Amino acid sequence: MAEETPFKAHEGKETEGPLIKTYVLERFISKFIDILIMGAFFAFPTAVGPLAGTTYILISDGLQGGSIGKRIIGLKAVSLDDPTTQCDFKQSIIRNSVFALLIVIYYILGWIPYLGKVIVFLSWVAVLGMEMVLIYTDDLGERFGDRIAGTIVIKGQKASDTGS
Repeated sequence: MAEETPFKAHEGKETEGPLIKTYVLERFISKFIDILIMGAFFAFPTAVGPLAGTTYILISDGLQGGSIGKRIIGLKAVSLDDPTTQCDFKQSIIRNSVFALLIVIYYILGWIPYLGKVIVFLSWVAVLGMEMVLIYTDDLGERFGDRIAGTIVIKGQKASDTGS
């Protein structure tokens, strides 16, 4: 739950000051907003749309201020080593690569009538379900992508609070 307790890094060192662990629902909604934005890119003609959508999902957390979904909900992805530093493009690509992989699965299996779409849908449900369980059960609220990228999602300022 959202308690104000200091997170401990995996190496056992505490971070500077108390950080507030985010709710699973907040993270789900922010990722849902980002996936809607990605889907809007897919409406562009030819291969430009899917390429733009996949690129957005991969680099979104490295954008200044974080992804649009995180800005709206009031979250930010930061480096686990230094929670005052926003995650960079490399960390963003690493932490979101599982979602890009799901897009690749869609293009590989999605052309199979009926069964392909079912497999893709079940893949998305399985990955999102696993990620939410990890966020909920992990002391730091880290999902798989956070663990491999060395990042954590914390409460930041909402876009409406910053005047953006």
